[in-house]
Amino acid sequence: QTDCFNYVRFLQSYNSSHLYACGTYAFQPKCTYIELSGFTLDQVAFEDGKGKCPYDPTKGHTGLIVDGELYSATFNNFLGTEPVILRNLGPHYSVKTEYLTSWLNEPHFVASAFVPESAGSGDDDKVYFFFSERAVEYDCYAEQVVARVARVCKGDVGGARTLQKKWTSFLKARLVCSAPEQQLHFNRLQAVFTLPGARWQDTAFFGVFRARW
Repeated sequence: QTDCFNYVRFLQSYNSSHLYACGTYAFQPKCTYIELSGFTLDQVAFEDGKGKCPYDPTKGHTGLIVDGELYSATFNNFLGTEPVILRNLGPHYSVKTEYLTSWLNEPHFVASAFVPESAGSGDDDKVYFFFSERAVEYDCYAEQVVARVARVCKGDVGGARTLQKKWTSFLKARLVCSAPEQQLHFNRLQAVFTLPGARWQDTAFFGVFRARW
């Protein structure tokens, strides 16, 4: 019964006068703008929250707004079987990941971060997503969950033909946290904190990991 409440999963500054908020809205996710001066909802501007907010309040989710565009990592359907990293709002076309296990495989999204790597144009600016997922590269009977980081370029507008409205800059890598002497691997990512540096190269990420048990 409590799952049918409206769980606010996203709340960030949109501009100098408004916040942007998304909630599960009883498994019908919706987003809206909140006016800062009176902290009131813009009732006319309720938007479909599909791809911006999960349907299920227990599902992992992360997102951030960069220059008026929302980058979100969530689940795109009611069943929670279509994980997606998606960009919408703003002037660009919506761009998202493919529904392939090699891109995302049962992920639990944890955090996201923006790293401005290019002054002026912003073409090389990156958005990073941190999550755990079931690995497809291991041939074993036991379920193998690993921690990941993925990134996309802010200037990515998608590709041609089969890559229309799909990320062309999407890359991901495994994050390794272990105690080799104890043969203990901490594969499940719990939280991430981003510490910006004076230069983008000095940006540091701090992660909290746990073992399977």
